[in-house]
Amino acid sequence: MRLQSNMAVYLLLKRGDEILLSLRQNTGYRDGNWSVVVGHVEEGEGVIDAIIREAKEEADIDIERDDLTVMHVMYYHDDRPYVNFFVICKKYSEEIRNAEPHKCGGLKFFKENDLPSNTFEAVKIAIENIKNGAFFSEVSL
Repeated sequence: MRLQSNMAVYLLLKRGDEILLSLRQNTGYRDGNWSVVVGHVEEGEGVIDAIIREAKEEADIDIERDDLTVMHVMYYHDDRPYVNFFVICKKYSEEIRNAEPHKCGGLKFFKENDLPSNTFEAVKIAIENIKNGAFFSEVSL
């Protein structure tokens, strides 16, 4: 039987040496942990289209395709398998605002080298891999 996996997109929105994190709440998955703007790729949707949509839905920002680069791909297995795409955004429009306060306890920039201890482990691993030039990783948590 062929493996069926989910796909998720993670937005790495940087400001100098800081990265935007989102505090998860009321999602049923990793609540209480910091992550980044993240979401599932929906049926019929491409990876880049998904990250553009998620940026608008979660942080109320508009981003353009040409300002996005896939920096890391992670095969991740926790309770189910995922292929995760970590996408860096070079620039964005609008003021960042928490557009989903029912799912997000806040958006905040943190120094990339000093992330909160309760940052979702897959995000920390991806950021470290990107710093080290690794485009792909496999992670089981």
